[in-house]
Amino acid sequence: MKLLDNYGRLLKDLRISVTPRCNLHCLYCHPLGLEAQEPPGLLTVEEVDHFLEAASLLGLSAVRFTGGEPLVRKELPEMIARARAKEGIEDMAITTNGLLFPKRAKELVAAGLNRVNISLDAITPEVFARITRGGKVERVLEAIETALELGLHPVKLNAVVIRGMNEEEVVPLAALSLERPLHVRFIEYMHLDNSDPEEYRRRFVSGQETRSRIEAVYGALEPVPHDPSSPARVYRIPGAQGTLGFINPVTEPFCSHCSRLRLTSDKKLRPCLLTDLEMDISWAFAAENPVEALIDAILIATNRKPAFGNTLPTLRKRVMLGIGG
Repeated sequence: MKLLDNYGRLLKDLRISVTPRCNLHCLYCHPLGLEAQEPPGLLTVEEVDHFLEAASLLGLSAVRFTGGEPLVRKELPEMIARARAKEGIEDMAITTNGLLFPKRAKELVAAGLNRVNISLDAITPEVFARITRGGKVERVLEAIETALELGLHPVKLNAVVIRGMNEEEVVPLAALSLERPLHVRFIEYMHLDNSDPEEYRRRFVSGQETRSRIEAVYGALEPVPHDPSSPARVYRIPGAQGTLGFINPVTEPFCSHCSRLRLTSDKKLRPCLLTDLEMDISWAFAAENPVEALIDAILIATNRKPAFGNTLPTLRKRVMLGIGG
């Protein structure tokens, strides 16, 4: 079946945050120490299985496990295997900072993982360490090599561009797409960290500015056909093996094509990333027939999905870490 919201959008993508915990402390994701206020709220494997069963029966076909850092959950391979076992779920991915990926990659692939998004906001070691508060970029680069060696496709690299932090990194990051089939994606900085509004505006870098910076070095980028429900507008440096994507939720909102629902690690269902609207569905997990109850919960959330999110600087009830990437 097809799951349509009140605006005719087809919902097919799930983001499931399995933990708010992370082994890095990136400046834009762990703001003001607020991560300490997030409840552990760990979904069990059985609860994830029930939710996936309900979602697959409603026609959702793509699952991405997120966090925090999902690889800090030892049960992640079993969650992936449960997802792959559901009829209709065709796409199985994770978003990770990569630090634990080389050690766990083979068991994840054996469980059914077929693609990976790796966060990489800078390639210069000193810049990466400053953004992540001590992370080592060499470990992330090792994770990228591991993903390529294991044949995962596509391997997507995500960079949030913030003025005064890493805007000078976009050209060397784009260069990673030249010789290998990597999909490097530049994401506009969203006000999901409750930073001071004026400071946020000073640090904001538009996707167009990022693209212009890259084209100043490599010339005009070539457009690449892509899924219209994807948030990225995709291009290629002429002759490159990989691609560049620009995700511009602030200057070019893609709400009219949004296909996503998010489940937080403490059992809140969020139909929109950029609003505070969320539903506590712990009652459904505790029901006598949880799959049937979760179907009802997903249908209710679908009907409440708003037409547009709020991209303006706003005091959020939750920062990104608590919502899930």
